[in-house]
Amino acid sequence: MCKDAKALLLVSTLFTFAMGLSNIFVNVFFWKQTKDFKIIVIYNMMHYIVIPLIFILGGIIAKRKNGIWPLRFGLLAYAIFFAVILLVGGKGEIFIYILGIIHGIGSGFYWLAFNTLCFDFTDTTNRDTFNGFNGSCAGIAAAAAPITSAYIISLFEDMTGYRIVFAVTLTIFIVLILISLTLRCKNYAGKINFKKAFLSNCDEWRIVRKSTVFWGVRDVIIVFLVNILIIETTKSELSLGQLTLVASLLSSISYVVVQKVIKPPDRRLSIAIGTIGSFVAVLGLALRVEYITLLLYVVIDALFVPFFMIQLTSSTYNVINRAHDEEMRIEYMINRDLMLNGGRIVSAGILLILLNISAEPSILQGYLLFIGLGPVISGYFLGKLKKVLLGESNQ
Repeated sequence: MCKDAKALLLVSTLFTFAMGLSNIFVNVFFWKQTKDFKIIVIYNMMHYIVIPLIFILGGIIAKRKNGIWPLRFGLLAYAIFFAVILLVGGKGEIFIYILGIIHGIGSGFYWLAFNTLCFDFTDTTNRDTFNGFNGSCAGIAAAAAPITSAYIISLFEDMTGYRIVFAVTLTIFIVLILISLTLRCKNYAGKINFKKAFLSNCDEWRIVRKSTVFWGVRDVIIVFLVNILIIETTKSELSLGQLTLVASLLSSISYVVVQKVIKPPDRRLSIAIGTIGSFVAVLGLALRVEYITLLLYVVIDALFVPFFMIQLTSSTYNVINRAHDEEMRIEYMINRDLMLNGGRIVSAGILLILLNISAEPSILQGYLLFIGLGPVISGYFLGKLKKVLLGESNQ
């Protein structure tokens, strides 16, 4: 990998550590103030709605300048997000939707930049290696951060521990902003091609779009649900930190194994292993929510999801290369994110409707089973990318 790719891995690792300190506890922080699933879902939905809009704005900025500028804006928005949480304190419920919007702004700018720069700094020969190392480094950072913040939170009563954790996170983002000022990237000097940003573009990209939508149905929705269920079941932030530590370590190991073992001819098998494993992980929760089923979910999901995610990420970039649309990579990233967050919004909307119909636990368990099917359908579509997945040359 080139020097720029290694630098991007460092940024990604620090970002993951910063988010790992606080991100899983933001929803818990709001939950402790409101005890209302619907408010948490709306907060996350605001996040998902804003992200694709910011992706478009970030794409326009990147096209006129380069990918570093959206990265800086994203890190600044994250810093503002945690600064606002510290300022509003226990009144977070009042500002929860504004915070959802700010969070969406940060996510949109950061991930547009990160996805674009990942493409720029890698190619078809080292993309799996980069994604494998990124998953592994992120896994280590994600393992260390939550258990650290959980321990800090458990040392203090009320919300004091949360505020300390958010303050540390804010400090890390300030450091990341300073690091981003040292990065250099060539200017792209172009304009957004909105046709490429919104339409299917080619048959293989149409398949990627379908796969991404169904992954979005499951994606982060299940994460915040499971985190709150762990808190409600164990009554302990430390338990959440411990389970997150286990998940992150297992995920990091799994990313290394996939990167080392899975070769181009094995990619379809990797997709099948990942999607089936992620569905099996949810089955226990769909039957009964208790500590043992939560533990099994955390372990199985951490082990199997990397088998799918590396293939989805690499295949997305490989399709762009195959279409010879490298100059349109930003448009493709916008296109992809519209699909991803479209799936998230649909999933959150369904959950919100169900919660308005009934507050019975069976509703939530049925919903978990529904979103658990998302990766299976996503994997079915991704498996259709035969030529890209098998690494065949473009004739």
